[in-house]
Amino acid sequence: MMSTVSAEKAWDELTLSEAEYRRAGARYRQRRSLRAYLFLLPYFIPFIAFLLVPALWSIWLSFNRGGILDPAKYVGLENWRSIASDTELTGAIQNTAVYAVEAILLVFTLAIVLALLLNRYRKGSNIFKLALYVPLLAPAVLVGLIWQFLTNFDFGFINLALDAMGFDRLNILGSGRLALLTIVLAEVWRGLGFWTLYFLASLQNVPEELLDAARVDGARGVQRFRRVTIPLLRPMLLFAVVIAIIANFQVFDTVYVLTQGGPYESTSTMVWFIWKRLFQFQETGQGYAAAVVLLAIILALTAISFRVLGARRKRRA
Repeated sequence: MMSTVSAEKAWDELTLSEAEYRRAGARYRQRRSLRAYLFLLPYFIPFIAFLLVPALWSIWLSFNRGGILDPAKYVGLENWRSIASDTELTGAIQNTAVYAVEAILLVFTLAIVLALLLNRYRKGSNIFKLALYVPLLAPAVLVGLIWQFLTNFDFGFINLALDAMGFDRLNILGSGRLALLTIVLAEVWRGLGFWTLYFLASLQNVPEELLDAARVDGARGVQRFRRVTIPLLRPMLLFAVVIAIIANFQVFDTVYVLTQGGPYESTSTMVWFIWKRLFQFQETGQGYAAAVVLLAIILALTAISFRVLGARRKRRA
């Protein structure tokens, strides 16, 4: 097939004028592009139906009151003015940002360290991989209940351990900072297995020849990791950062089970704020407006991640 196409192309070069050849090449590229788009249709149809259309519909409903059980009534920027003056939303954005930064940094650091160890010491590592992955199989609600039991003031494991060591008990879920930290630790514990296996698979795709060449040149372990491994892992790291940002900015289940946004909204997150406006206060327009804000934040952070990591990759190339 390839030889036939090449022969036709060579014949065209000999028999057609330069202008005719360019026009024929343009038509050929258009036909190839059309075939490529046809193959992509099975992806684009669900994308449009389940992502693009709901996003556009949410933007429209953010300018309306009602729209779910009641007929939508256009109110202009009223919903946007309401959430802009709502201090709970600004607090939820701050809490979500703090949570996302802490969770991503902690889980990525632990996952990369564990992946390096598992990549080096492979004997008997399958049992350890399974143990790491088990929490991810548990529903998020169950993970929240486990950490609620661990942090309980009266019979929680943490407070019983503090008692045994002679320290005062901590009202962990009653303290804003400790409650947010508990949510971070619960989500890190749940996602650690996935990210460890993800980075382990990425490490095992690094060519051994490059590492051996760096070793021969006198590079030590840290230097090999910094100068060889990390540049090769940059595309996988970019994907991981984008996925982690999207996932962590939508945290809800653990917040719902552990704190329900308390104490005093100190663990209220963006999705928790949206849920309250939609289902607790029945302010659907404000809920959709906040959802659009969340979408804009995620898209902006994703674009920044692509720009920063992509620019570094180009400089190294």
